[in-house]
Amino acid sequence: MPFSFVSIFYGMTTYLFVVKIQVNETIAIILVSTTILILVLTAITFWVKISIHAAAISGVVGYFLVFGLKSPSSQALYPLLVLILAAGIVMSARLQLNAHSPKEILAGTITGLGICFNILYWFV
Repeated sequence: MPFSFVSIFYGMTTYLFVVKIQVNETIAIILVSTTILILVLTAITFWVKISIHAAAISGVVGYFLVFGLKSPSSQALYPLLVLILAAGIVMSARLQLNAHSPKEILAGTITGLGICFNILYWFV
C-alpha cells in the first residue's frame, strides 16, 4: 500500500514538472523514467520481494552512465565512480542486515539500471 501512494505522488509530481512547469527534456525524461521505475517496482512487490534500495541507487548509476556515454566531456566519470561505490555499500548493507537475499538485490539492480539507463539512453 505505501508504494501505491508513492507511485501516485511521483506521478503527480512528474505531471506538474513536465506539463505545467515544462522543465527541459533531460529532466523531464529523468522524472518520467523514475516514475516508471517506481510503478514497476510497486507492481513487482505485490508478488515477490525485491530490493528497492538497490533499484534506486542502480537507477542513478544508470543516469550517470548515460551522461558519460552521450557526453564524454561532461566529466561524469568521477561522480559515476562514487555512485558505483555507494551502490556497493548500499547493497552490502542490505545483505549485512539480512533484509534481502543476493537474488533480490540482483533483481533490484537489474530493474533499476535497466529501466533508467534504457529510457534515458534512447530518449535523450
